Amino acid sequence: MGPHRASFFNADRPPLVQGYLAPGHTPQPLEHTTRPSPHNASLKWVFFALLLIPLFFRAEGVFGEEVGEALHQKLDQELRDLRTTIKGYSFKCYGAASKLVGPDALATTCTIPSRFAGDGDSTLWNGLLCFTGKEPWACDAVRDSQTTDGRIWRSPRRKLSENDGNDYPQASFSRDMSRGVMLYLLRTGDTVVADQWSAYISRTGAFCPDQQDWSCDVRTQSYRRMNHVMETIGATRLVFAYTVFPCLWPAYPLTSAMHETMMERRVRENESFHLHLAAIDLLMDSYLTDPMYDAKTRHAMVEILFQRKPYNLFYQYLAQGPTIDLKRRILRYAPRSRPQFLSQWVWERELPQAYLDLSGNPEPGSEKEEEAFLRFIATESMGWDFVFLIDLVEGGRPEHR
Repeated sequence: MGPHRASFFNADRPPLVQGYLAPGHTPQPLEHTTRPSPHNASLKWVFFALLLIPLFFRAEGVFGEEVGEALHQKLDQELRDLRTTIKGYSFKCYGAASKLVGPDALATTCTIPSRFAGDGDSTLWNGLLCFTGKEPWACDAVRDSQTTDGRIWRSPRRKLSENDGNDYPQASFSRDMSRGVMLYLLRTGDTVVADQWSAYISRTGAFCPDQQDWSCDVRTQSYRRMNHVMETIGATRLVFAYTVFPCLWPAYPLTSAMHETMMERRVRENESFHLHLAAIDLLMDSYLTDPMYDAKTRHAMVEILFQRKPYNLFYQYLAQGPTIDLKRRILRYAPRSRPQFLSQWVWERELPQAYLDLSGNPEPGSEKEEEAFLRFIATESMGWDFVFLIDLVEGGRPEHR
């Protein structure tokens, strides 16, 4: 595994500002016996009170910070305990976070080939878990999905089985999975994996040779983002020397403005996993040496995500950071016992109609909609979706984003 870059999640917290009280005032003896004017005495008290007001609010603010910090610490401990519980029932296949699709026997056997193993998106999930800096095994799972020719597969198991014989009705990789690799690279700075992957894509002109549903194509947005990641970690850029891509070079400088316009459209119009992919792109962006969006634009877009899907706690994190409210919502949403089906990374899904029906087809943003989402989580969350979110917020404070 390549050299590791400095962690961007472990910045020292600035110390709390320490409050202070005004020094006491020792009365001095009167030098004469003239009785002071009541009017002048009143003015002195008013003046003295005005001097104390800033000190009062300063002390009150520090007190509030101390209470808030104590509450953060309490919630963080509860989140750590909850994470241990969730990890206890979540499923791994060949060391990689996976869904469990099919009989429970797969939890111990995870056979090859096995089309019941829900590892089709494992490289994305493990990249997200790796990115938090708290799940090193997930980083290993991404690295272990690469073959010696530089090609990366959907999971370590699918690498070994060659996508279950390469007749599986799903391409062996995709642009979605590439985001998991980019997250891994940003976390680890692994230039060995990056250079081999870049060389494979530049040599073949695609993520993978199988072309079901065009998933293996490297499109302009992917190309630009991947090269920004490569530049950030000091790896070799992608170069499409043997494909039709060079014919687009004259227009390439225009794609930057197009990219921002397309992203704004994605966050306003996309649904389901397409919207989740936009969220991941925004999550990565601020960690690029040369971000694709300025901070103001990026913040406006994540605000739209959260406004559209207020029940999605991942979008809340992007919009607000690791707030007390978000930590409380995670503790309220997350399943304490294993869901019946460990089948969904819930942050990438729309609310299924069946759960909306049970809540009376509620209005968007209503408490009933949140109730429907809680039913969905309790039945279908794969567990790793909550481990990821807990990893993002545990120990964090809003000012540390």
